[in-house]
Amino acid sequence: MSSTTQPGSASIPDLVELPIEPDGPYGGRLSSVVSFVPKPLRGAVNEAGGMAELLIKVAWSAIRHPRGYWQDVFEEMAFTIKRSWLSISLALFGFLLALTVPSMTWVQLAGVGELYGPLLLMHSVRTFTVWVATLLVAGVIGAAITAELGSRKVREELDAMQVMGIDPIRVLVVPRIVSVTLVTTLLSVPAALITLLSCQFGAQVIGGIDRASFYQFVWLTLSPVELLAMVFNCLLAGALIGTVCCYKGLTAAGGAMGLGRAVNQAVVIAFVSLFVMQLGYNAVVLGLFPDLGAFK
Repeated sequence: MSSTTQPGSASIPDLVELPIEPDGPYGGRLSSVVSFVPKPLRGAVNEAGGMAELLIKVAWSAIRHPRGYWQDVFEEMAFTIKRSWLSISLALFGFLLALTVPSMTWVQLAGVGELYGPLLLMHSVRTFTVWVATLLVAGVIGAAITAELGSRKVREELDAMQVMGIDPIRVLVVPRIVSVTLVTTLLSVPAALITLLSCQFGAQVIGGIDRASFYQFVWLTLSPVELLAMVFNCLLAGALIGTVCCYKGLTAAGGAMGLGRAVNQAVVIAFVSLFVMQLGYNAVVLGLFPDLGAFK
């Protein structure tokens, strides 16, 4: 379109001809690649790319300048542990105890009741323990992170921080993602102990397997590689939860209703992402260590 000129005034170019920068904290030249994605998948691809970019920024900031945020990390970790340790313990114990009845029934019908402990413990450490613990962290802590960052975004506090020269990623996002990652990693050890105790309790009460027999066979399949894989699995899950929830908080819009929608979406996306990650992670681990779970 041609520019408009009025007498006595300078030429003012049409606004359509001005370069338009993409909105949001993750806009840039690479965002134009998303236009080639089919429209039904464009939103999901855009959000996945934004989360990946946010995680890269956080990792780069935390590694390049590893000082100045650890006090906030410890405070967030204390808050996370205080809010979630009891719910995680009860959920793990109750969930694994519920699995005891069908598991004991199956092994007793097969005539191999002594294999109840090794089988249930192996599959619990590999999948159930990590999944239940991280789901509770995502539902309790992840929702709180999204609500806090989203409320700051809606009140335009993040924009005010940028105007004052303060990086909100460094100040607000880095401590939260690091704290959630460390908390889920540290919670893997007591979660494994709770898993062991719940399996032993179910074996003794429901299956009639005494404690000595249970612990005699329980180490037939569990190896140090399995335990290290569980710890690293929790680390990846914590990084995933922190990234998803922080991203949804940073991109919240639409007032109170938009903030509530962002919190719900963050929890749902975290749940689905954790499930998909568990499938891929276990496939990779079993591919690299095919002897895991073999009876010795």
